[in-house]
Amino acid sequence: MSRLPLGLRSHLALLVLGILGLGWLGWPIWSSFTAPGRDALQAETPFLLAAVLGLMAVLATSMWLDAGRRAAVFGPILLVALADVVIRLTLSPGGSGIEPVYALPLLAGAALGAPAGFLTGAVASLASSVALGLVDTPLVGQILVWGLWGAVGGLLRSLRPVVAWVIAALACLPLGLVTGLALNITGWTGERDATTGGFLPGLPPLDAIQRLIDYTLATSLAFDLTRAVVNALLVLIIGLPVLRALRTVYGTPPRAASGPVDPLPPAVAPTAVRRRSRSDQLTELWTTPTTRRSE
Repeated sequence: MSRLPLGLRSHLALLVLGILGLGWLGWPIWSSFTAPGRDALQAETPFLLAAVLGLMAVLATSMWLDAGRRAAVFGPILLVALADVVIRLTLSPGGSGIEPVYALPLLAGAALGAPAGFLTGAVASLASSVALGLVDTPLVGQILVWGLWGAVGGLLRSLRPVVAWVIAALACLPLGLVTGLALNITGWTGERDATTGGFLPGLPPLDAIQRLIDYTLATSLAFDLTRAVVNALLVLIIGLPVLRALRTVYGTPPRAASGPVDPLPPAVAPTAVRRRSRSDQLTELWTTPTTRRSE
């Protein structure tokens, strides 16, 4: 079966979504003086959710167009997202850091490409939060972070399954820590009274990053490490068969040819064809016995 066709439109839509999403997440860093506080952020949550859903719809439409207007492009995405929702509903106890929900979006990206990986994580985050009744201020950041894991997985799509599997397991460690920073930053502007690394408006970006790191180390480092290890173990356990299954059913990206490719023969001119025909006729006359010609 041919690979999942994700082309230029899908990657451009993902790029725009990523730039806007990371810009919003990093607002307390690059402009801490104007970053919204806890109350303002809560009031803006419905509009932020609407914006994220709109960008997800643009990404999905781009994928549909790149796939030749075939809805089948969403089959593997919905399948993996549904499995991730089930994992969160049944195995994820919440705030303990045991959150084995990032591995599947990462593997989906490694098998299906970055746009499909992002959409898998974003849909799984949104659907599971709705099912758990957790549609609140942190949801926008969670959608972006879950999608980030899938987009990073897309960088492994051109690798062989075993290589992609090993790198995906190793990538869980830094991704787990980055996830802690990204999730903390969404509520950090309301932590102005924190004893370590509290938010201070008006700081330059480098100082704001340092305070955010100090805040994360003091409040969630143990949870972030647990998240990283749990997802790395899950990738080690199920990653290789999942990758192989998705790539077998939905295809793998084409590989470059290992040797030189023979060029196509040039087109034969009509005059050359006529000359060859006359040459064949003369050859036949020379090789035909004289007695046979006289008859």
